Amino acid sequence: MEPVDFASFAVNTGIRGGAEDVAATCIREDAKMIRFSNDKVTVNQAWHSSTLNIMVAVRKRVAIGSVEDLSGGSIKKSIEYLLKTAKITPPKRDYVKLPKGPFKYNVTQQLHPSPEGSTMIKYVEDAIDGALSKGAKRVAGTFLYRKVETGIATSAGASGYDNLSSFEISVRAFSDEESSGHANSCARTEKDFHPAQAGEEAADIAVRAASPIQGEAGVYDVVLGPNVFANLVNDVVNAASAFNVDAGLSFMVNKLGERVASRSLTIIDDGTLSDGLNSRAFDDEGVPTRRTIIVDRGILKSYLHNSSTAKKYRCSTTGNAGWIVPQPWNIIVEAGRLSGERILQELDDGLYVTNNWYTRFHDYRRGDFSTVCRDGLFRVKDGEIVQSLKGLRISGNLPKILRNIVALSSERRWVKWWEVDIPTLTPHILVRDVPFTRSTK
Repeated sequence: MEPVDFASFAVNTGIRGGAEDVAATCIREDAKMIRFSNDKVTVNQAWHSSTLNIMVAVRKRVAIGSVEDLSGGSIKKSIEYLLKTAKITPPKRDYVKLPKGPFKYNVTQQLHPSPEGSTMIKYVEDAIDGALSKGAKRVAGTFLYRKVETGIATSAGASGYDNLSSFEISVRAFSDEESSGHANSCARTEKDFHPAQAGEEAADIAVRAASPIQGEAGVYDVVLGPNVFANLVNDVVNAASAFNVDAGLSFMVNKLGERVASRSLTIIDDGTLSDGLNSRAFDDEGVPTRRTIIVDRGILKSYLHNSSTAKKYRCSTTGNAGWIVPQPWNIIVEAGRLSGERILQELDDGLYVTNNWYTRFHDYRRGDFSTVCRDGLFRVKDGEIVQSLKGLRISGNLPKILRNIVALSSERRWVKWWEVDIPTLTPHILVRDVPFTRSTK
């Protein structure tokens, strides 16, 4: 059976059991992963998973669950349990019936066949060789290939199928015990996948990061590399989810139509991109995905909506359902006018941050957060890197950072790795007055 067949079976079973609304998505994934360390492959594995996600509603009472055993008996048992759960659940005050289908979907298929083991090893070797050729002493990282098929069916008449494939490699190069660089490459197809380039870039950062000294706390003008801003803009877009706005977990509460960022910044969510690593023809309610401008030259134009939040805000769904939380697909940050080299030259005295991790919010409502700088962190004077640093974290306020953006580079790149869940196309950015504290004693 195909994914849409499992979804349709779940919907029909739910309706026969007394549900008024049923939606189901069946996601089938085949993945292959290689891990490498000290210039050698250490793990080579593959796995397959199939998950059927089900939403049932009875008199505005909603229950949601998932099942991985896709036998008919298991699906029926899961739906029986969900129906019982829904009947004892308080009514959802903002419940809206599923959007009426059928819908026409534009499926942008760029499905690349699963690579052979020898081909995957070649990707990894290219990344390692690229890093070693640029001066790295050792190299580590992860390669991942994914093929994802998704089928949807709803009791309101939506039915569809979509698929995608993706290649990802994350490379960390080391020039000594304290000096490292990180880079990645990710793409829907092999022709846009560049593991050797990722290795070279990681090594270039690592070599420049040699002999770091402890950085000093203070307020700096900063260039944030694509990895860093991709991580932060993931949080910006999550703050634009109408569910998080309603829950008070967002600094964008009551900000529609207001300035929330510099005029230089435009942020878009797009589920329709042919080269988007998370593109899909439909959301979890069966509504066709679309391009949504979230921030337009600094002005907050739209939250991300499903049908329930759209009704509350008296607008249309943006095709971003989650059954509970509206979710982004692919994040696009519009390019600026400066080259990557020129944007660094704009720093008279500041810092260049190439990577970060452990981003934590102290206050979601205000947007106060901190994140630890890792891999290459550099002091810049008169547009030139003069010293490698270590031991600093950004301890700031995300709305203030957005307002203090003064320039973006014209070159952009796709970023997706374990600190960036939502695929993001972003440039380098230049920000004024960013607070840093010491992350080590």
